[in-house]
Amino acid sequence: MGSNSDEIEMLCTPPELREIAKTAVTKLLPSKSKSKYEKEYDKFSTWCESKNVTRITENIVLAYFEIMGQRKKASTLWSSYSMLRTCLSINKNVDISKYLKLQAYLKRKSENYEPKKSYVLECEHITQFISDADDITFLAMKVILIIGYCGALRRDELTKMALNDVDLKPDMVIVTVPKTKTNISRVFMITEETWITLIRKYIELRPSYTSHQRFFLTYRRGKCIPSPIGINKIGEVPKNIAKFLKLPNPEKYTGHCFRRSSASNLANKGGDLLTIKKFAGWKSSAVAESYVDASIKKRIEIAKMFSPDKPEVSISTITPNSVEDNIINVETIQDAAPAQNQNIISSKQSFPEIQISASETSTITVKIYSHCDIKH
Repeated sequence: MGSNSDEIEMLCTPPELREIAKTAVTKLLPSKSKSKYEKEYDKFSTWCESKNVTRITENIVLAYFEIMGQRKKASTLWSSYSMLRTCLSINKNVDISKYLKLQAYLKRKSENYEPKKSYVLECEHITQFISDADDITFLAMKVILIIGYCGALRRDELTKMALNDVDLKPDMVIVTVPKTKTNISRVFMITEETWITLIRKYIELRPSYTSHQRFFLTYRRGKCIPSPIGINKIGEVPKNIAKFLKLPNPEKYTGHCFRRSSASNLANKGGDLLTIKKFAGWKSSAVAESYVDASIKKRIEIAKMFSPDKPEVSISTITPNSVEDNIINVETIQDAAPAQNQNIISSKQSFPEIQISASETSTITVKIYSHCDIKH
């Protein structure tokens, strides 16, 4: 499947530089998921050999994904596409991102596909669990919930959190997340007094003879033991919280629950796109936009756009002290009672009452001249 241009390039490269280039190429794949990329590439290479493919073209790749698509979900196809795109670019200098027919095929396969998403813990759920669950049994779960929710953390980030990543201050907790999926280091703070107390209590239970720096230790009957909590156990915490609160479908609260709950509640409280994107550490705006668009606050704002406009009612009281330069501007007050559908200008002294009817968009200026009689 090699191209002539690749062979020519290798022949023109001095032998000592070829080895350096090969070493550099091996570092281009993500270290964490390198084996997955290589497995996907090997699978494609084996398929090509079985079909006697000598040159990679768009039709070849399209046929490969069509066969795969008969038994794989749309999300799996996109994942395979992403890994294969990187590997082919590195190993064969082939850019399948330029294959427009392949892009259209993958998009069509994604139609009507509903990705599985973790359920979200609402603010009242979090408050209720921290308040009602006893510390003897659930202290570790409470701390995992607090840190995971306040930092919009993934279960992998919680698992790898080290003791020196959590800086306990008298009035706050500063948490650093040095290793993230997007390689963006993040720092967040926890200022709720009750939550700080729980974190401090959990840290004080840490055995002095613990030989590692993992922050989350196994917690049993009011005591911590040096064994760290694994990623699967941390991923089950949202489900166990949902069971405690007797929420429906607790199995839907997965290890991604804290991250989704944090972003969703932030959007519901008015967080804008840039704030949510920076807070959660997303490189792309697309994911952050989905939380903003799906927020209750945003949906209420959209619903109000379809509501009939309410008439504006202006009410102003004029006193001698409020008259400056003999010019008075009537203030507009929104959402006044329907019965108050006039602009009423009155005086606390002997100033006669003036009633003015105005339309919604009117601006009224009343000029008061001395020695002028106002008849009513």
